[in-house]
Amino acid sequence: MCVQAFLFQLILVDIFGTTMQFLYPPFLWALTALSIPIVLHLFYFRRYKKIYFSSLRFLREVKEETSARNRLRNLLILLSRLLVFAFMILAFAQPYIPISETQKEGIHDISIFVDNSYSMQSFGQDLSLFDRSRQKAKEIIMGYGQEDHFQILGHELSPSQNLWISRDEALLRLEEMEFTPEVKPLSVVTGRQKQSFAREDGSPVAWIISDFQKSITDFNQVDSLYPLNLLPLKSVQEKNIAIDSAWFESPLQTLNQTAPLLFSIHNYTGEDADNVRVTVSLDGQERPEGSVDIAGGKFKIDTSNITVLSTGWHEVAIRISDFPVTFDDAYFLTFYVEQNLKILSINDHTSNEAVSAVFASQKNFILDQSTINSLEFASLTTYDLIILNELPSFSSGLTSVLHKYVQDGGKVLFFPAANGSLDSYNSLMTIMGAGKLQPFATQERQVGKINTEAYVYHNVFSRTRSNMRLPKVSASFPIEGSGSRGQSLLSFRDGGDLITFYTPGKGAFCVVTAPLDQKINDLSLQPEVFVPLLYKMSLYSSDERNLAYTIGKDQLIPMDKSKIDIDKDIQIKGSAQFIPGISALGSKILLDVQGQVKEAGFYKVTQRDSVISSLAFNYDRRESDLTLANVEELAKNKMLKIWTDEEKTDFTQLIEETRQGKQLWKWCIILSLIFIAMEIALIRLWKNR
Repeated sequence: MCVQAFLFQLILVDIFGTTMQFLYPPFLWALTALSIPIVLHLFYFRRYKKIYFSSLRFLREVKEETSARNRLRNLLILLSRLLVFAFMILAFAQPYIPISETQKEGIHDISIFVDNSYSMQSFGQDLSLFDRSRQKAKEIIMGYGQEDHFQILGHELSPSQNLWISRDEALLRLEEMEFTPEVKPLSVVTGRQKQSFAREDGSPVAWIISDFQKSITDFNQVDSLYPLNLLPLKSVQEKNIAIDSAWFESPLQTLNQTAPLLFSIHNYTGEDADNVRVTVSLDGQERPEGSVDIAGGKFKIDTSNITVLSTGWHEVAIRISDFPVTFDDAYFLTFYVEQNLKILSINDHTSNEAVSAVFASQKNFILDQSTINSLEFASLTTYDLIILNELPSFSSGLTSVLHKYVQDGGKVLFFPAANGSLDSYNSLMTIMGAGKLQPFATQERQVGKINTEAYVYHNVFSRTRSNMRLPKVSASFPIEGSGSRGQSLLSFRDGGDLITFYTPGKGAFCVVTAPLDQKINDLSLQPEVFVPLLYKMSLYSSDERNLAYTIGKDQLIPMDKSKIDIDKDIQIKGSAQFIPGISALGSKILLDVQGQVKEAGFYKVTQRDSVISSLAFNYDRRESDLTLANVEELAKNKMLKIWTDEEKTDFTQLIEETRQGKQLWKWCIILSLIFIAMEIALIRLWKNR
């Protein structure tokens, strides 16, 4: 650095206690040119003309006074001119004051996360938050050098986004960015940035541009080695109404029967929403359901009646009208209607009236009755459910046939007899992989818990009441290791099980540890517990048919192995068409959608042009609530730097100042103009005398 620059720094250190530096210090040599006007001023060569006066005695006093005023005026004009040229020269040298003495030099690794979730559909002053975020990201990129490395991340966090690219490539990637249905917590994003920085040698700088919703803002610990810059964007109006979920009142949809479909609409704004229009479509046939009014911050559960007129797969879409955030204005679901379900009740002598009554009014359930003596083993495979109704014992042949039946996907519901053979029963229990039964014991036992997470009772109750009436028994077969091998459905207050559910092979085996006789067990007198047990045991399949799946969360879709030829190609067709990954898990096949589902809607699983299943995918509702995190609270974390997004803020300039220090060249230009004005004022307003 030249001598002039060094002297200026010494002066500033002495006056302001800081060090000014110059981007182009060689320009300071031009300060030596300031000596030229000084020399001209000191040696002002003017030829004087001699004039003879008769007497100068009366002019001497006036002349001395005028000469002093003129010298002061000329000195001020000279000083103004010197300062004009001095500050012009300083402007060319581009002085700046570094913000940090420990600022790192060299190549920077800049990782920029741009929130491209659907909540960024909200509008700011003139653009959507997503477009605004990309605009700010471009300004940030331009604030760094061509030699720096860049990384552009979105909620996908795909492998291609992990790459470090040039500045021009980063700008191009921003242009190509689109909305994604996937939503990641910001702690996951910062974790990915930290991993990326660990692979590079440059100075790390992390940026996150987002609306910072509470649902995803979860900064736990921030590493001081990796500076984290946050740029919060805020919409003009935080308003959104969403369909949260939908479900059927009954777990079973039957042919030619009306099924109540319930759906929840949530108003996430503080203002009341009136006349929200709702439409429901079944298999592409749309019909209006009217409109609903929802109080601010509340949700409302409404009902639509669905009448199924054909068997097979059916697709339902529920839609509302809302703007500007529209990703959660539709909810899709699919369900399957069996043509006929065949149930066989194997009885000792007589049928059970409670079982007959349950299926009597259901046209698509066919209930056959048979005694143990007239049973045809070959016909068992034609039934969807076999009920063992208080048989005193089982032959080894029947035990073997039942075992193969369950292994191949059949379902067995076992009610023991009070006088049944314990050895015969335990032979069946052992081959089914269930715990052994203990001797029949007379003891009153009250059911205290129902497992609503289990398949049989899942989505059966909208809520469970504390005073809900549950079965009780006067005698039972205690089961060894209750629930240790199977899933407890109804459990006694003393810890044992009344009903335990097992899944050997592809099918299901359900054990009730007390006889169905109403004198011993009042289970059949509790229809809200007894009826779902029979229905859902009939419907059970190792291919669990979810009504809907969530994009980004449900990547593995279970299917029944018996319905798929694993050696043949499987395709999923919808708004996108792709071949899923396949892996076996017991009696199931898991289809891996591999993040290929990007758009909500219906997708069909096909094999050899035959439809195996219909799937419904919905966008993640995590960001439906537009409530934002408290920026003031975030600012309390000293490891986070919060940037303010104002309409005229130029982030390119801000970052340059952050990297290089406070730029002073503009002030030099302003001061030059001020001193030019001062010179003009001196010349025009202060006349020579």
